[in-house]
Amino acid sequence: MTSQLNSILHSFSNLTPQSQRLAIAAAVGVIVGIPVFRIAAEDYRGYIALGPGGLPHSFIGWIGQILLKPLKKEPFQTSCYDEKSTEADDREVDGAESTVDGYGEAISYRGMCIATTACHSTYLQSQGYQSFLSSLASSSSSKLKIATSLAERRGPALFVASEKPSHPIAKRTGGEIVHMHGSDGSMHINLAPKDAKLVLERGWGQRHPLSGTVLYLGNVMVYAPRNEDELEVVKSITRAGVKFMLGEEC
Repeated sequence: MTSQLNSILHSFSNLTPQSQRLAIAAAVGVIVGIPVFRIAAEDYRGYIALGPGGLPHSFIGWIGQILLKPLKKEPFQTSCYDEKSTEADDREVDGAESTVDGYGEAISYRGMCIATTACHSTYLQSQGYQSFLSSLASSSSSKLKIATSLAERRGPALFVASEKPSHPIAKRTGGEIVHMHGSDGSMHINLAPKDAKLVLERGWGQRHPLSGTVLYLGNVMVYAPRNEDELEVVKSITRAGVKFMLGEEC
């Protein structure tokens, strides 16, 4: 081992100064690059494990979400929904008062289901929620429709029926009100600022990390319901989003 090290040092000393600098740079690159590569590989695997979403489910999509990270915000703080912070929105948007029916506290962040029983229960509630969205669209076909999500680029979503919605936020989202994520049964809903604040305060969801920058401030991820009672709460939140995006009074 000592003789090998001496041989390497001897060879290094025989290099020109420029070659020595290149050799040092290469060695540093290898030392730093290996752990960086491991971290990047782990992050990439985590991105792919989330399943298809708005960005491409590929290396390109992974790079895209890295580039968007500087625009992301903390998803649980609600100060952005305070009256002073949403003053401009209130002047622009009708129906900004809270329209969510009363409901109790939720369990804090639940994440993606892991236990088989919990996953099965969430799946059943997801089917019930999709049926609920379809019933909303069929019962108010002049106002609402089901179409492929613009945000996710796949899967059904509930939209304002008009191709040219009058509501400013509906214009911004292409009329999309809510879509559900097939990977875990959660959903993204566009809510009035005061409704969004209430949902976060009571533990039923969190802000989209890009809300308030790339996306509308009231874009909230609502956690997947695990039973009938939670499904009813999520339906109530969804109805509030529908009223808001249609510009209807309570």
